[in-house]
Amino acid sequence: MVILTQDLDGFGNHLLLTSHFLVNVAEHRYELAIPSFERYAPFFEGTVRQDFDGLPVRLQPGPRRFRVFFRALRLRWGGAVAQRAPWLQRLLGVRVLTDHGANDVDLNSSAYLTAAHTEDLLVHGWQFRDKRHFAQNGDLLRRIFRPIAAHRRAVEHVLTANRQAADVLVGVHIRRGDYAGWHGGAYLYDNATFVRAMQQMQALFPATTRVRFLLFSNETIADADFAAFDTGRSTNHAVEDLYAMAGCDYIIGPLSTYSMWASFYGRVPLCHLHRPDQPIASLREFMVFEDQPSVRWESSLA
Repeated sequence: MVILTQDLDGFGNHLLLTSHFLVNVAEHRYELAIPSFERYAPFFEGTVRQDFDGLPVRLQPGPRRFRVFFRALRLRWGGAVAQRAPWLQRLLGVRVLTDHGANDVDLNSSAYLTAAHTEDLLVHGWQFRDKRHFAQNGDLLRRIFRPIAAHRRAVEHVLTANRQAADVLVGVHIRRGDYAGWHGGAYLYDNATFVRAMQQMQALFPATTRVRFLLFSNETIADADFAAFDTGRSTNHAVEDLYAMAGCDYIIGPLSTYSMWASFYGRVPLCHLHRPDQPIASLREFMVFEDQPSVRWESSLA
């Protein structure tokens, strides 16, 4: 059995990491528990019902010995302590599996798959990926992570209201908050950065095209800074904003798994701004995120 333990920062991070394990289970059929996703489970049809499309997946970590280790790993220094106590892992009959550095850990490796089928693994890390099977299992992920009816209705209302007077709806992800510290604030863009990107985006369409920008942020949006554009807002609910973004025609924003998931779920072309002065010169710069093994999705801080 494999149990996911990492309490990641960010909603998009949880969705992406959990999805890579789900598609790996779909291909290789081993037991998976995702207690790390429990706080988000009420938002989605698959997780709230614990209906994982026939996969051997559950939310609960299982026997008491797993729950003890799971709680320990959720503590700030729990992962480091557990790694330094192999005797405790042997005593409880579990093994803690972590990632190292910035490189992806391929879930299709023979070493991982052998362990997943024969051991009890507590997986604690962010870099675990199954990029080989992610896109081809896209419909499975969209079924599991379909929002519950109340959130779908809210999203439909937002999209209907914002499309009434628009030919093209562009989602703009204005990510703030925790980005002040992430990569030294390299992706904490000011409003002038987004205004410039919106101007360039609007210029890619004929003057007669009604382009509306649907603005999303985890902080209050300064309306006056965007007064030159036709703009709309969502509900300021994390799930409803995410899936309203997934209902746009294009998405612009800084590097973020939140907008990646919106692009993937809604099959919406996305352009990540890897630096504040990055121009938007063509719609060819947009692509649907499917966790492609491509340098276009890598951060460039040069």
